[in-house]
Amino acid sequence: MKAFGFTQGGGPTALQEFDIAAPHPANDQVLIDVAAIGLNNRERLSREQGSLGGPTIPGRDAAGIVTAVGSNHATFQIGDRVVAHVQQSYAAQVTASVRSTAKLPAQLSFTTAAALVTPGVTAYRIVYTFGRIRAGETVIVKGASGGVGSLVVQLANQVGATVIGVASARNQLLVEKLGVDRFVAYDQADISTALAATADIVVNVAMNGASGDQDVAMVKPGGRIISVSHHSPRLPAGITFQHAYPGDDTDSAALPQLVQEAAAGQLTVPIDHVFPFTLAGFVAAHEALDSQHTGRIVVAKELPTL
Repeated sequence: MKAFGFTQGGGPTALQEFDIAAPHPANDQVLIDVAAIGLNNRERLSREQGSLGGPTIPGRDAAGIVTAVGSNHATFQIGDRVVAHVQQSYAAQVTASVRSTAKLPAQLSFTTAAALVTPGVTAYRIVYTFGRIRAGETVIVKGASGGVGSLVVQLANQVGATVIGVASARNQLLVEKLGVDRFVAYDQADISTALAATADIVVNVAMNGASGDQDVAMVKPGGRIISVSHHSPRLPAGITFQHAYPGDDTDSAALPQLVQEAAAGQLTVPIDHVFPFTLAGFVAAHEALDSQHTGRIVVAKELPTL
């Protein structure tokens, strides 16, 4: 089976093509012929560090067609179009836990579905699990134009929060189309001053949760900070900090909701570029990950009709 990954760390050209054994689904799994893969920054970081042993096949996000099922297969059948939160998705086939797999509505493309997985699950957890965001609260989203941030904006809007989007000035139109109540460009204003003590919740999904001191300045006394950063800034008394991460324990609730809302046009998933399912395509996709981009990076292929 064709797969893509690395042994040595380095830049995008560290990626290689491998021929590995095809996986087989366990009792609580399905086997998916991969049609599209969404790429994430964690894969870029993993590629830079290199493998600890044999080939490392990265990837968490996949969409495709079910070609085999385990014994506990009442939910899925061969031929189902699905999206899944998986391991080692840079491959022609991948196994997925039934609880981390959702059926795709006919109107939702594999490309859009694959782009939705990790940022969608992370955004869902920020809004419903970590933040428990409620109607009437004011939420500042740093990195509002990114994959996670754009979805946090939309999900927070749906629960009735007032949403302030922070991004670069060049992304103002994109963020405003997502439905923010206010936009602030971090490269045209000192957001610590412009938004001082404004938010009940600051959601920092900028690259690596940058500039945590800004988060502290923007949150109200007694407020919450939710950040992709692993490190909490120095917090005044009464302000709480929560690290946000895309765990899979909410997949069974998050993925069906996300795909249904995306299919109904209630969620928009910005996609920057789609690359072919070839070694050259994966290298180009990682070059895009290493560069400034707006929206998701996806690798996709065509599948035969089953």
